[in-house]
Amino acid sequence: MRATRDDVMTRLLLIAQLLLALVAVATPARSGPGADTQTIASPKSYDLGDSPSAIAIVDLNGDHRPEIVVINRHTNTLSVLLNNGSGGVALKSRYATGPAPSAVAAADLNRDGKPDVVVANSGNDTVSVFLGAGDGALTRSKDYQTGAVPCAVKPANLNRDNAPDLVVLNRYGASVSVLLGKGDGTFYSKTDYGAASLPYSVALSDVNRDGNQDLLVTSCFDHVVTMLAGNGDGTFRPKTRYARAKRSCGVVIGDLNGDGRPGVVEPHRYGYLVSIQSVREDGKPDAQREYLSGKGPRSVLAADFNGDGIEDLAVANAGHNPGEPGSVFIFLGQRSGAFETKTTLVTGSASHSLAAGDLNGDGKLDLAVLNGSYDFGGSVSVLFGNGDGAFGGRADYATGGYLIWISFGDDANKGSDHEVVPTEKPPEKPPQK
Repeated sequence: MRATRDDVMTRLLLIAQLLLALVAVATPARSGPGADTQTIASPKSYDLGDSPSAIAIVDLNGDHRPEIVVINRHTNTLSVLLNNGSGGVALKSRYATGPAPSAVAAADLNRDGKPDVVVANSGNDTVSVFLGAGDGALTRSKDYQTGAVPCAVKPANLNRDNAPDLVVLNRYGASVSVLLGKGDGTFYSKTDYGAASLPYSVALSDVNRDGNQDLLVTSCFDHVVTMLAGNGDGTFRPKTRYARAKRSCGVVIGDLNGDGRPGVVEPHRYGYLVSIQSVREDGKPDAQREYLSGKGPRSVLAADFNGDGIEDLAVANAGHNPGEPGSVFIFLGQRSGAFETKTTLVTGSASHSLAAGDLNGDGKLDLAVLNGSYDFGGSVSVLFGNGDGAFGGRADYATGGYLIWISFGDDANKGSDHEVVPTEKPPEKPPQK
């Protein structure tokens, strides 16, 4: 079949956009469109941990300055980087986790008004609960059994008792473990629900609009998004197909066009594109758009970076070759459900995880980017938001080789310094209703 003139023009346009994207990634980091190249100050070293695998942003000491929490896979540790309020951090503490920590999340698990932390340990199929003291310190409380190789954990109130529960995704268990909370920071034994093969990510949303939280699970092997409909009491119905996801490693799920239906955002892991697919009420795919990102997009984060009330996207790109710079692309959401590229930012090598929060207290969302691999260590890049979808300075915190270095750009918002128990017997089962 011969290509039409429109097909040829479309391909030429994509090629031109790809070349522009490659040039942008190869250019030194800038504070925004047309800004001068950043300069980096002398580094400062801290002993943090090796091979960071996940990152979270949470205010652990109640000063309204959120800390950065990093888990380190090779050293089996959780590091807290204390925020001084200007976007700078300093190492507060390190805590032992279970073997091979793979995911971290924060919530007030014991309802004392102080954030706590939970870590999934892929090496021994557990989650570790760390209770917060409210001053930045954590106490490792207890471990709970999960399915095989947990890879994600999310706190949520699944049974409307205002006690946080835990949803744990199990990579090799092809399952979701639900641990119902008691409200005092402890949990009942897990209940497992079948998911697709090699699940990668999990999201919570009231998909069928019955007032109950449902689970959406992506699969790296089956290339689908499955839904487990919630009953409102902490239990779930068997999985059903929600959407197709051809490249479902790193997928983010959220209401991207304001229709109340979760859409699917897929980074093309070995390419340069990000696909965005909306889903109709009957479960069939609706409009799908593709956008050029950097080399090897790995993960996506949805947040409102320009304060217009519409979800935007941040895409972490790892690159294709060892040692080459990673990048973050910012796509601003439109009311039509489309996105426009706003900013391209250079980060450390092999960027693969993102977290958002106001790190310097200016009321604007900043980004923390986890860079590196399990084999070569890595770093944390902090990108300071301007509030319009563009980003100003950048600070780098290196974690590879057991060291963390801190360096600030000239426009890094006046830079400064910045912070889940051996398994016990299984808890009792929830009371029967």
